[in-house]
Amino acid sequence: MSNSIKDDYVQSVCSVILYIEQNYNSDLTLDELSKVASFSKYHFHRIFKSIVGESIGEYIRRVRLQSTTLQFMTNQKITQIAMNSGYKTNASFSKAFKKHFGLTPKEFAKNAKLKRGNKMLEPKIVELEDIEILYVRKTGEYTKCSIEAWETLIGFVGTEYFIRDDVMMFGIGHDNPHVTQSDKLRYDACVSWLDKTIQPKGEIQSKIIDGGKYGMFLHKGDYKELINTYDGVSDWIVQSGAELRDLPIVEKYLNKNPITCNKEDLRTEIYIPLVY
Repeated sequence: MSNSIKDDYVQSVCSVILYIEQNYNSDLTLDELSKVASFSKYHFHRIFKSIVGESIGEYIRRVRLQSTTLQFMTNQKITQIAMNSGYKTNASFSKAFKKHFGLTPKEFAKNAKLKRGNKMLEPKIVELEDIEILYVRKTGEYTKCSIEAWETLIGFVGTEYFIRDDVMMFGIGHDNPHVTQSDKLRYDACVSWLDKTIQPKGEIQSKIIDGGKYGMFLHKGDYKELINTYDGVSDWIVQSGAELRDLPIVEKYLNKNPITCNKEDLRTEIYIPLVY
């Protein structure tokens, strides 16, 4: 297989992954997804599994269930959470949830709302505009796959692009490492797409970070300690009763050269999507 054909396959699968993650609460069919990929449905499911390592059905199910983990920290009822994630009945949702997480939704909700004893954090409420980005997705343990993702993205757009003053760098971790297997964690390394002469190719994709109302928390220090700040963010969500939009949490990295920067000088803004 030539590199150009392989790039086309990867680009098509990445397009379908994005489509699934933006429409997981709908009834997604193989016909629909194969049209997004511009492949025959008789071949696309094999191409998808070869590249992603999961069948389309398995991937949709995992995305739907993972999307619920933040919602359990809010005051939403389990029935509503089930409907939000594309399940038509509580019974089907509960069965799939327990099989995936090893807990019933009620047990998971109880654990999610336990206060962890962290210092209470308070966010700054901000309004963001839509941001066009180029990104690459890698999977695996966050501290490892994030490095791989950034190396791939920097290699694609070039080092000079990243050091521009107007370029912004973001990271999107789609899964909760407390409940998702480390080899299934999904991470997007993202850079604001300002130069349209750079076009997506292969595993490099484009999308939009949605604007709107966010709660912004500032993390100071090593990226490896981000998980501790996230525990404080979780406590704030529970205690404040915040309503969350159905969007991923976004990290914005403020240091242009994190490798050469002292760990204590690293700064990361964490954006939690809020309902107006």
